[in-house]
This record gives sequence, structure tokens and C-alpha cells, in this order.
Amino acid sequence: MFRTLISLGANLGNVAETMHHARCLLNEAFPSCRLRFSHLYRTPPVGGPSGQSDFLNAVVALESRFDIWHIWEKVKSIEMSLGRQRFQRWEARRIDIDVLLHEDHRIWTPHFKVPHPRMCMRSFILKPAVEIASDWIDPVTGWSIDQLNDHLDSQGTLLVITPTVAQGDLLRGTITDPALLKNIQWLALSLAEARSFFDHREVAPKLLIAAVSTPDPESILWEDFSRDWARLLGMESSSNRLEGLRGPRYLLPGDNPIWAAHEVMAAYQAMRCQVEISGPFD
Repeated sequence: MFRTLISLGANLGNVAETMHHARCLLNEAFPSCRLRFSHLYRTPPVGGPSGQSDFLNAVVALESRFDIWHIWEKVKSIEMSLGRQRFQRWEARRIDIDVLLHEDHRIWTPHFKVPHPRMCMRSFILKPAVEIASDWIDPVTGWSIDQLNDHLDSQGTLLVITPTVAQGDLLRGTITDPALLKNIQWLALSLAEARSFFDHREVAPKLLIAAVSTPDPESILWEDFSRDWARLLGMESSSNRLEGLRGPRYLLPGDNPIWAAHEVMAAYQAMRCQVEISGPFD
């Protein structure tokens, strides 16, 4: 049997009804499989346009004989049947269903990444996940869901790596949250320098963020260009985890400093946002 972790979130329309319908469709999509559902959690919107309502979030643990691609297709089909339309990133949404984990798979493609790149730093994912899969292991960090969740309450700074000083200065100048700026350590490291850096010391930041730019974003897919960084950080199947790097890490495109700064601020907020149990997921 394969173990898969799936998240659900919604904040548009009759949210409780939509989440209930999503639960029913998941049960129908995976008959004769074991599904365990967390409680519903209420959380503020993080990173998206202003004026949104709170989200309801939940996590599902699925044990099945299905491979990751079959599960992903089923999840996307359920999203579409419930009216999910994607126009703007992190906008209000009728439903959002993501595959978070599937055994020890590490997949790095433009359209699908496992583990989910932002799972390791989102309190509204980790808190419900602890209910039903606390001992499941994130293959990128080697930490359990419980350890990742506990890390949210730990002290520490964010470590932001850019390949050049100039890129770091651009990113720093675009971040508008003064409290966040006080909690960031900045490093300018090439890929080779980053590999040496992690090989020769133990690094345990609150969150490591690597912002990597492509030389020609119009013709080179960022995931292809950044694949060596993904391998270095343990996010790709052919890579080994860095023994010197502890804890969550996030690899993001750095071509647009405004967009990258928004990602950094959203990551910071996602680690700190308030998450409250709303009720049973039934």
C-alpha cells in the first residue's frame, strides 16, 4: 500500500458545503481505500489579494495501491468538478486540492512537484496533518510531520540565498515588512559555493529560501535551469539530502524581485498565521 497526503482548502461560496462535497468525491474516487480526514481548520488568507474571507483547510491521509500520477489526475478532476478556476495566484477559490506527499517520492517538474514545495512551512497544512500523519516523513528534510510542525514555534532567522549580491540587494529592497527584514540572514552563493557551504557546516535556519534566476526566462524553463539547485536541496529524485542542512527549505524563481519578495513574505506569514479548529470534517 502507498501512503499519500492530500490537502484541501476553500474560501469562496458555501465553503462548508464545498468541503463536504470534496470529501464525498474523494471517497468515491478511491473506493476500498483507507482515507482519514483531519478536522476542518479556519485560517486567514496568506499571500493573496486583499479582501478575502478566511479559509477552511483540512488534510487527508490516503492509503491505496494507486501510483502518484493516478492520484494527481483524480485530484485535479475533483477540483474541476467542484468549479475550481485558476486566474490569479493565491486568489479566493472555491476549492484547492493538492498532493502533499506520496511515500518517499521527490518529483520536480514545471506542473507538479512532490513533496509540495510549500508544505514544510505552512502552519495551516502542518497542524491538520499532525492529527492524522504525525510520523510520516518528508523525504526532502528527513523530518516527520510532527517535527516540521514543532519547528514552526522555534526561534531562528530565515536564510535567503541568491546567486549574486546584486540579486540579493534587489530582493531585499522589495520586501516591505520591516519585522521580516530583521529576521533574514542574506548570503550570495553560487551553486558550487552553496554546495561547499552546506558540506562544511551545519545550518539550521527557521527556513532556507534559495531564489534562483534563469539567464533567459523567456526560453528556458525555470525548473530545468534550477534542477541542480533542486538536487542540492534534496528536492529531486536523483539527489541525496544534505547532511549539513537541517529543516525546511524553499526554492523559488528570482527573476522578478517583486514576485520573489512576495513569495518570501508569504512564506514568513504562512509559518506564523493563526490556525484554529473549526469543527469535524464530515
